[in-house]
Amino acid sequence: MSGRSPTLRLLALIGAVSGFVAAQPANVETLIALPPGWRLATERMGGFPAEGLQLYALEVPGTRAFCLAWDTRSPAVAFKPVLSTSARTPSQFAAADPAVVFAAVNAGYFGSNQSFSLVQRDGVVLSPNIKSVSRTHQGASVPYFPTRAALGLSPAGNLTADWIYHVGAGNALIYSYPAPSPNRSGDAPQPVPTAAFPAGAAPWVMQHALGGSPMLVRDGAVRITDAEELIDVNNTSRRPRTAAGFTPTGILLVVAVEGDNPGVAAGMTLAETAALMRSLGCGSAINLDGGGSTSLAVGGALTVRPGDGTERPVVSALLLADPVRTVAPASSPRIISPPWGATVASGSPLHLQVTAEGGALGYQWLLEGRPIAGETRPAFSRARVSPADAGEYAVSVRNALGAVVSPPSRVVVSSGSPGELVNLAVRAVAGAGDDTLIVGFAVRGGPETVLARAVGPALAGLGVTGALEDPRLDLLSATGVSLEGNDEWISTTTAPVAARVGAFPLPPGSADAAFVTRVAEGVHMVAATAARGAPRGSLLVEVYDTSPGGGSLGNLSARSRVAGGGGELIAGFVVRGETAATLLVRAVGPSLGNFGLAEALRSPRLTLMAGATPLASNAGWATAPNAIEARRAAERAGAFPLSGAAADSVLLVTLPPGAYTAVIAPPEGATGVALVELYEIR
Repeated sequence: MSGRSPTLRLLALIGAVSGFVAAQPANVETLIALPPGWRLATERMGGFPAEGLQLYALEVPGTRAFCLAWDTRSPAVAFKPVLSTSARTPSQFAAADPAVVFAAVNAGYFGSNQSFSLVQRDGVVLSPNIKSVSRTHQGASVPYFPTRAALGLSPAGNLTADWIYHVGAGNALIYSYPAPSPNRSGDAPQPVPTAAFPAGAAPWVMQHALGGSPMLVRDGAVRITDAEELIDVNNTSRRPRTAAGFTPTGILLVVAVEGDNPGVAAGMTLAETAALMRSLGCGSAINLDGGGSTSLAVGGALTVRPGDGTERPVVSALLLADPVRTVAPASSPRIISPPWGATVASGSPLHLQVTAEGGALGYQWLLEGRPIAGETRPAFSRARVSPADAGEYAVSVRNALGAVVSPPSRVVVSSGSPGELVNLAVRAVAGAGDDTLIVGFAVRGGPETVLARAVGPALAGLGVTGALEDPRLDLLSATGVSLEGNDEWISTTTAPVAARVGAFPLPPGSADAAFVTRVAEGVHMVAATAARGAPRGSLLVEVYDTSPGGGSLGNLSARSRVAGGGGELIAGFVVRGETAATLLVRAVGPSLGNFGLAEALRSPRLTLMAGATPLASNAGWATAPNAIEARRAAERAGAFPLSGAAADSVLLVTLPPGAYTAVIAPPEGATGVALVELYEIR
């Protein structure tokens, strides 16, 4: 091979001569900075979501390649590794999937309908990376145990590329390593990888993952470890190639390079493919199966010409699909939760939504019985309502098997002030130490006098069993210092205030905790723990706004361990006023892993209740009817971002004045720590 670097060889290959820049569509911002020669292939993006997914093309003399880019922060796309026991083309994988598929690409290696590369979906290993290969050593065929490259998407929605191995007898326990096991053909085999070898092993816990080989780019630099991974796929020959990687900002890049097409596209070597991925901005990237297997289908049409002339059947693929929409109806439409009406202050946001089932659903929102142009999603949103938005709303839901229209819901636009949060409450299982229940709340618009209570013993009178027998409650500073505390409430100071704000009375002499205090505008925390060695138990922490007309409560957050069978995390709140309030409610589990929490709850389910009536629910925020608006609302509120691939749950709703509860429940049999958050959106 030439002595020039892979990057210089690549630039020569694609003809990126001085002054050559492909024409770009006007006023379209690309997800990545495109190198010379690349362009946004809008002509192939007709069925793509409005944001978060793009296709780029490199079509210059001698080279054809396509790059699919997905911003993992976008909830509009689902990452779906798929496996089949009988080979099928990537296009056939897409056609067989019930979801609306935007793109399909071939994945890992295989032979005789058996996958040799990792395929992991929803935390379940469907196929492992190959655990041993035979190579010749001292004239004999002996087993080697390579750590091979894999691309993973964590439960929090973060991408990673690592050298991995399935440790032990099964395949479910996967470890990653900061460097590959130092195998080399001809040398003696390295030991079987374990939790201790190679050095730096760590559990590799992914929601979805795909294996390939070798690593191409790691930590921002080209690093091709074909020798250590004991993989030879015509490494130094120009062939069709498939690769996947990601940028430091979390943009997934899937690249298909055309090859074996004389006079049009020869393909690339591994070194040139690695340089290509790096030039696109990849901080890490892995090679996938290539040659005749390389195929990228977008919207049902092939991009690169397959090396065999026709698309090759493979046993695994990656689909980028719609997280909600399906292709075929399962039944005629049925509305589960209709939209509800509200009186909304002029200039405030409005969010209506409908929940329906039946599959392959289409939506049309109606105002006074007339279709609203462009409103064809399960959610209807206005950032700022005006008198023109007032009226009777309904939504028509249809599929090929029928149609149904929701009951009408009236929206009144008022000149009054927006509704506001006045009472916040959290019920969870709490105790001492790590089981302390910490509740955060925000005060805005000036200082406020609040009543804070930690209710344990009094819950027994409400029919709650297993209550915390002796709670203590502290108001904490930003550094965790107690500013005020109580572990046995004083009736003369708190009972009159509790009666005035409508809090239920505490039995005289009970061991519940409460205090009344004045707090400044800003964010505050109260910590409820077990006093004097009391065992864990159910606890209710409440914060009341006691002075209408002053400051107001704006946000609520609480972190607690969640379990089924009475261990749910329950947040209660009251909207006060003559008009509705728009609220963002989040149940965060997997994304807590980004903050170093190892026991984060996987896949929390969020249900919003008005009394005993469920209003809306969500499990996986990308499936929320107004997920895009929810992401923007979180940005406005200053909430930390959630990856679009994370299994956290979110609801963005406009609620009339009244009392509500948000219930965070675990998947069946699961337990873990979750965070509930409530934000006023104005």
